[in-house]
Amino acid sequence: MPNKLRKYVWLKRVILNAIVLSFALLWGEAFTVILLPQNVDSKMNILASDPVIGYIYMPNASTYEKGREYNALYRINSLGLRDREYGPKKDGVFRVLLLGDSFSVSHGLAIEDSLSRQMERALQEVADTQVGTSVKFEVINTAVGGYSPYNYWKAYLRWAPVFKPDLVLLGLSPDDYDSSNGELIYIIENGSRVASFREGHEPKKRGGNLVRNLRKWLSWNSDFYILLRNFFYYNELVGRLSTKFTPKSEARLNQLQQFMLPQPEIILEHWAKSFSYLEKLHESTSADNVELIIIPIPLKEEIDAAVFQRTLTACGLKLEQMDINQPLDQIAAFCRKRNIPLLDPRPAIKARNMEVPCYFVYDGHWIPEGIHTAVVSIAHQWSNLHLPPWNKISSREDAEIKYIGRTAAKYR
Repeated sequence: MPNKLRKYVWLKRVILNAIVLSFALLWGEAFTVILLPQNVDSKMNILASDPVIGYIYMPNASTYEKGREYNALYRINSLGLRDREYGPKKDGVFRVLLLGDSFSVSHGLAIEDSLSRQMERALQEVADTQVGTSVKFEVINTAVGGYSPYNYWKAYLRWAPVFKPDLVLLGLSPDDYDSSNGELIYIIENGSRVASFREGHEPKKRGGNLVRNLRKWLSWNSDFYILLRNFFYYNELVGRLSTKFTPKSEARLNQLQQFMLPQPEIILEHWAKSFSYLEKLHESTSADNVELIIIPIPLKEEIDAAVFQRTLTACGLKLEQMDINQPLDQIAAFCRKRNIPLLDPRPAIKARNMEVPCYFVYDGHWIPEGIHTAVVSIAHQWSNLHLPPWNKISSREDAEIKYIGRTAAKYR
């Protein structure tokens, strides 16, 4: 009898706790929806398999990318690019093929604020200030979120025959050390990656984890979940506790390992693989007589010292354990070795970020102001170094002399 009574009491407590928890969750959801509405995640099911790159965007797809600070329309053209439609290249047009990942495709931003559109406008503005210059720029956006240096190389092979670019512009960030997705074949269903494998291997199914599936469903449907997720994800105390209770032997590829001194062996191995793919990209562009330019895209931690310090604190690390310039130095060394122009927007963005924000508050990607600052700096570096098409355009001083001469002759 006592045992039966204890079981009854225990079962009663379980049921009561379940009722209280359910009521608390429902109250929390209602409270959040009414007073603190969030941008729930959108189902970005707009991917399609591609035999060359692995995956691209689904042609003619349209959806919204939603987050805490953005609600951006993704409209995909008939080729599978987040861009407008393009026909055959016209005379007088200088075509730039933009390669990259979420920074280059411009995560969370409208297409008119994106890197491709702002880069196009900045280049055109510099060209238009040069008297006698009639070149027209087109910057074609072939970037896709989640791409790695392996995909950059393959994307060039995929799109160069279609667009016949005059120059390739690659947005490369310190996060691009990881090319472990090289040679992967993707199985995509309903616009979402469900499996990946390498030739000769069995497909690795995704989505079998019950907890992961539940988190995805909540991120699509629950404002309260998004509120809690954002709090825990960006909370320093939670970050410190997570670091404290994570076993030291457990290798974790977080956003700071590429800055650590000494750089972990696994990161060095990843960089070596990524640089091998970038070498293949350079060999391919060189074979086509197409210039390759690399833009080292800075992470928020590289620009904002306060953000970097907060991230260090959350991860339980100290400043003397870090070299914030280490990834940039590695990228620069690679570019020097291969004689690839490197146009660095960091100085301009650092200066501007001290006046107005250049990145999202809760997201590591840049906002329109950050991109604008970057492209203006890049366009002027590009012109000053006489990189194509400026290697075929007279300098501004020469053009002005010719202009003055023509004007003087006109009024004699």
